Amino acid sequence: MRVTVLVSGFAPFSSFCVDKDAESTISDVFDDLTLQDPLLRRVGGLRLYPISRPLAEPSTSLSELCKDGHNLVSFALTPSLLGGKGGFGSQLRAAGGRMSSQRTSNNDSCRDLSGRRLSTVKEAKKYVSPTMQAMVGAD
Repeated sequence: MRVTVLVSGFAPFSSFCVDKDAESTISDVFDDLTLQDPLLRRVGGLRLYPISRPLAEPSTSLSELCKDGHNLVSFALTPSLLGGKGGFGSQLRAAGGRMSSQRTSNNDSCRDLSGRRLSTVKEAKKYVSPTMQAMVGAD
């Protein structure tokens, strides 16, 4: 029995259509694709995922992937992504530690009990003469 294999590529690779024997494996399909397009051999970390069973092993035969007796199997050709453990989360924790160590005592945006901002109170104190402050009892 023959199985038609459709492979959806990504830029700059186009989609492929290949006829294979039903007992061929996923790795056989990948080998045929690299023979068909030599550029695929030069790109490292490519993976071929069957759309019906994305976690299938490379040794899985095409007959196992055929649904309801159909002779059509779809695959997605994807590059593997770099990255992994200890990336973004540890950077956030480190940045959070640096941010908390730079605590300031700037309370100018806070309000006093009468509802005025402390920055406006400080600004007003600058323009009041020292004798006037003594009369009012300001700090």
